[in-house]
Amino acid sequence: MFRTTLIDSTRRRGHLTLCAAAALLVVGVTGSWWGWHATVQRMQADADAEFARYATLTFTNIEQRVEHQLDLLASFQSLFRAGNTVTRQDFHRLHDELRVSVRFPGVQAVQFSRWLPQSERAAFEANVRGDTSLSASGYPDYTIHPPGVRPHYLAVTYNEPMAGNEVAFGHDSALDPSLRELAERARDLGQPQSSAPIQLLQGRPGYVIRIPLYRAGKPLDSVTQRRQAYLGQISGVFQADALLREIVQVQADSNYRVVLQDMGLAIPASDAAPDHPTLLAKTGAASDDMAERSSNDVRQYSIEVGGRIWRIEVARASVNAARATLPLLLLCAGLALSLLVSAFVARLSLLYTRAAVLARRLNADAQGAVKRLDAVLDSTADGVLTLDDTGHIVTANRSAEAMFGFDRGQLTGQPIANLLATVPPQPRAAELLHAMGTHQAAQPNTMVGQRLELTALRADTSTFPIQLVVTEVLVDGQHHFVGSVHDLTEAKAAEEAIAMTMSELQDATDLREAMFRHAAFAIIMTDGQGLIQAMNPAAERLLDCHADDAVGFHHFARFMDNDEMRALSASMSSLLVRSAQPCPGYLSAARDAADSMELELSVRRESGSRVPVSLTVSPLRGEAGSLGGFLYIAYDVTERRQLAEQMSRLAYTDGLTGLPNRLQLERELERALTQSRERGTPLALLFIDLDRFKPINDTHGHAVGDLVLREVGSRLQAALRASDTAARIGGDEFVVLLSTLSQASDSALVADKLIGALSAPMQLGGVELSVGASVGVVTYPDGGSDAEGLLRSADAAMYQAKQARRPLSLRGTASAR
Repeated sequence: MFRTTLIDSTRRRGHLTLCAAAALLVVGVTGSWWGWHATVQRMQADADAEFARYATLTFTNIEQRVEHQLDLLASFQSLFRAGNTVTRQDFHRLHDELRVSVRFPGVQAVQFSRWLPQSERAAFEANVRGDTSLSASGYPDYTIHPPGVRPHYLAVTYNEPMAGNEVAFGHDSALDPSLRELAERARDLGQPQSSAPIQLLQGRPGYVIRIPLYRAGKPLDSVTQRRQAYLGQISGVFQADALLREIVQVQADSNYRVVLQDMGLAIPASDAAPDHPTLLAKTGAASDDMAERSSNDVRQYSIEVGGRIWRIEVARASVNAARATLPLLLLCAGLALSLLVSAFVARLSLLYTRAAVLARRLNADAQGAVKRLDAVLDSTADGVLTLDDTGHIVTANRSAEAMFGFDRGQLTGQPIANLLATVPPQPRAAELLHAMGTHQAAQPNTMVGQRLELTALRADTSTFPIQLVVTEVLVDGQHHFVGSVHDLTEAKAAEEAIAMTMSELQDATDLREAMFRHAAFAIIMTDGQGLIQAMNPAAERLLDCHADDAVGFHHFARFMDNDEMRALSASMSSLLVRSAQPCPGYLSAARDAADSMELELSVRRESGSRVPVSLTVSPLRGEAGSLGGFLYIAYDVTERRQLAEQMSRLAYTDGLTGLPNRLQLERELERALTQSRERGTPLALLFIDLDRFKPINDTHGHAVGDLVLREVGSRLQAALRASDTAARIGGDEFVVLLSTLSQASDSALVADKLIGALSAPMQLGGVELSVGASVGVVTYPDGGSDAEGLLRSADAAMYQAKQARRPLSLRGTASAR
């Protein structure tokens, strides 16, 4: 339309040619400026779109690789969930099967650290040194380091790979305060926890992610339970710079810089000081002269890694499209053309400029769509292959490259059959390839669209399990195929771990059943009301009752002594200041919901006889804390009580005469003194030493001397009342305690009676022997205020009597011979 108007105007107004030329010149200059401006805007938009794509792809890749790292540690954690025992070979085998060094760039080491107290350190180190499961010589130099005595250690026990990580083998991960806090936080929360950026023992900057391990079968509902069940930790040691380096290798650009920062805990402690950003890693060739960049030149993202916040910052150098070569050339060219061409050429140039702008815009939109599609495909965890109608690979995404070990150039043009193992034969793979090759013959592709589990080949000829789904698409009238490949290595490993766990759980169940049936102690379980639910053979023997007659029919209280239980409940009620029912189960529940209670009482058998037992009662509680029943463990203590009584007799009885010994005498004397103080009555202590005993012992031998001592003991008991105590305290020395005297002077009469009894001749060993006695007498309170003082005074009185060979008074008391 503009051209028609111009032609008509030229025809009508020839005299206005110069004016029209000038007008065209103005139009040409304006068009040149507009073309320059549009080019600048397009270049700026292209740069912004590419920067946005690069930043999004970088964040997505970092996020996925961190998730892969956590999945890797979870695979090792699953080994320990099957049971408390995981060997060094098991740990090493899983590391090799997961191909950690190939599939997980940036992993410095995967470690298992054992939590142990100081008392177990020596045995633990000796066990590691002698472990020859991976090395024939074991680890003779293994020791927990740094050195020093600490209450507990978190020692690196398994270390994969060992090469390059020897310095960490045996390291106490709980020594450093920050790392100890990290381990304790993971232990208490039961979740993976990441450290702040640290200098690794291997000399490189990085970070550590720790996953707690607990003993199998232990409750983990509370922090206390998790601390009690704590076994150790799985540690992932990662190089932060390697994490970025592996991502940026493919998409590196001199205009971009990627900075990874640790911002601190996601949920900081209420009393903790604010965390400051700490550099994890930085990559990209862009220099630090980006300080004056606008917000349009920076993209920031945040992710949570093991309880910490990471900030990912992607920056670019400022884009000044106005000074770029192409826009300036277009401007100059437009101005030159505007001066040289006619109004008609200027109009054509304007139309071309408009067409070029439109074409560039459409081209930019198409390129943006292609780049977004490529970014999506490259960010997926599954491999994606496009195939032509002959089954040859046309394109492959980044996951397919990593999965098969080929780069895109090597994969492109290769038949998909080369990526499938042929040994052993895979009939379903052959059916799939046949179906893809016969699609043009209008035959039904029964294998296309199905999920097939096959065995694939890597570039290094190793095999691995995959799930392959091939779908058919029509592009420009031609048949093509899209293959989605999912690596099943981790899924298969998880299935095997689950199967192993189920097998070990069954074994543990069988073991518990065997322990229950063959235990030497009686084991009885009841519900919350005390109704018997189960009992083992030992319990049947103890109670003289068959399980079929008791389980579900009798309460455990049926076998308890009622008098003993009433006394126990009264005592417990007084202790708890609340009522406790007369049943051992309820006594334990009333005492403490989490404690067991040990009692020693008698149970009644079915026959009516009673047997003393030691009974431990433990409440059984459900997950919500409700009382579900009681566990009783009992054993017969008849022999133990008899042995205790025998030991008590031996401890307090003279073995030769059968009289109380010095220890029993002191107990009786203390008891008598207490009664005398309370009642205000006297007591007397007679210290007796035999005369002429040594000549008899030397002349007739020790056997006759023992007979003399026994006879002396018998005569003393015969001469005394039942309330009096005669004791032998050593050699030929005896002591008599008179605790029920009416008056103190009566003690002298008893002394004379004893001297007379002991002076009578003895017919022993075929000979007639005669011994006498020296007696020292003291009374309470004149002779002493305590047991030690009375014995000392009586000894002194006896010695004086022996010297004087006549009765002697000491401190107003009588002594006699």
